[in-house]
Amino acid sequence: MAKTDNVKQPFYKNIWIWFVVTVVAAFGVTFFVMDDSAELEALENNNTTLQEENKALEEKLNLLEDENSSLEETVLTLEEENSNLVSDNELLYSDITYLVEYVTELETALNEAYEIIDSYEAAN
Repeated sequence: MAKTDNVKQPFYKNIWIWFVVTVVAAFGVTFFVMDDSAELEALENNNTTLQEENKALEEKLNLLEDENSSLEETVLTLEEENSNLVSDNELLYSDITYLVEYVTELETALNEAYEIIDSYEAAN
């Protein structure tokens, strides 16, 4: 009869091998989970920072839009004032042209009056 005590069992039936495999697997899973959780925490911090930067940029954008709106109103006001000034300038030019013509007519009339006075004095 063969001895069963000396017969080796296949390695996968040994409980100690399964214990070692389980412990190594548990440490491996824990290591990867901890590594992923640290990376996840870093990503969450980065996401929080980016959200804060985004909020600050949105506030800055709102301020710039308000300033742009104010500047657009100023431009419209200045364009209206410029239009009024152009109209006033055209009226002044028209008035000056009329006054130059009137002064020319007065000068002509004055010269004629001097000629009449000179001829009257010469006759007397």
